[in-house]
Amino acid sequence: MNFLVNGIEYLFSRKRTLVYTSLHLDNYYKIKGKLLSSNVKFRVASDVSLAQRESFTHNNYGVEYKFYVAKEDEHRALEAIHHK
Repeated sequence: MNFLVNGIEYLFSRKRTLVYTSLHLDNYYKIKGKLLSSNVKFRVASDVSLAQRESFTHNNYGVEYKFYVAKEDEHRALEAIHHK
């Protein structure tokens, strides 16, 4: 079901350029904060297929988070992500 929602969002969104992928929840929040503080609009697609397995449910691994931005915001997004 999540795949279908991500596909529909991709079709109707201008934010199609992948700038970051994470499997760790801490990195998700770190990157989200950096993009928000830099006023870069983004969307996140997540794949929870790994998290459905019981071995992954007791930690924060197993969900893949993909950050997408508009093509014209790619440079600003990468600068925000990689700036310390």
